[in-house]
Amino acid sequence: MGVFEILTAWFVLSLTGALAPGPLTAAVIMQSSKHGRLHGILPMVGHAVVEVGIIAAIILGVQALTISPLLIDVLIGFGGVVIVLFGVLALREYRYREDEHSEEAKTMTASSVIEATAQGAAVSILSPYFLLWWFGVGLANVTVLVGSLQIGVGTVFLAGILIYVTHVSTDFIYGAVLTFGTDVATKKARIGDINWACVVIGLVQIGLGIWFVLLAAPGLLSVLI
Repeated sequence: MGVFEILTAWFVLSLTGALAPGPLTAAVIMQSSKHGRLHGILPMVGHAVVEVGIIAAIILGVQALTISPLLIDVLIGFGGVVIVLFGVLALREYRYREDEHSEEAKTMTASSVIEATAQGAAVSILSPYFLLWWFGVGLANVTVLVGSLQIGVGTVFLAGILIYVTHVSTDFIYGAVLTFGTDVATKKARIGDINWACVVIGLVQIGLGIWFVLLAAPGLLSVLI
């Protein structure tokens, strides 16, 4: 296959990760419903920063990295706890403030940008969805893609850039559609002073987090007992 065909196949494969429901989706919806569409895309920026390191590590030779079942359980359990905490934070925003949707409230500040971007990075690193996708799908495919693309583009560095840009483009396309839709829906579906988007997202994240903790519990208990 040529370079275009390879990248097209990688784009389609990357969509399986971008479209998976999980805490990153929840972060985008929460930020968009709370601060507006400009903030909604920031968690994807944090997510993209994390993926720079992952793809760079794979290209530099960490593709041989393996993780033990115990470490997987630890990551899933710890990630579950963090997701529950983000759910609790979302529930704390269950009421609209009077000035929440004013132009001043939607203005980006350094602290709001850092908060939203850091949330995207944190839920990416600690999300079992994210970890399982990269170890189960991304790792092997990036390793093969680098070898295939290097022939067509001449250098590993350029191959890595093409792989990264193609992959994160799916995240930003999905994030843009999601945050725009959430912003519009939040304005049209507002009932009273309850921010139902944050309520639903909070409950979903708490449910997901508890499920992940319960999923990891048998493996962790077998080591402790």
